[in-house]
Amino acid sequence: MENLENDDQSVNKMKDFLYIYNKMAETCFNHCIENFNSRELTHSEETCIEKCSSKGIAVNHKLMMCYIDIQPEVINKRTEELQKQQDNLNMINNNNQ
Repeated sequence: MENLENDDQSVNKMKDFLYIYNKMAETCFNHCIENFNSRELTHSEETCIEKCSSKGIAVNHKLMMCYIDIQPEVINKRTEELQKQQDNLNMINNNNQ
């Protein structure tokens, strides 16, 4: 059972990675590609794509760092909410007995 959960998590992580990668590739392509007259990238297109992808990676890293910083707070709040709900249910059950 645990292996299935790990597999599901791995699949979800891969899906998330591919989504971000594809979104960044699409964004940079739409921003940087000027014409379709040649199979080869022009120098300006190549430079633009390098800058765009570097910026996308940097933004993703910053977002992940923010997520890592606030995630413990989110988990603590959610745990407190669940504990309050459980306490309320226990109180209701005790009153009904």
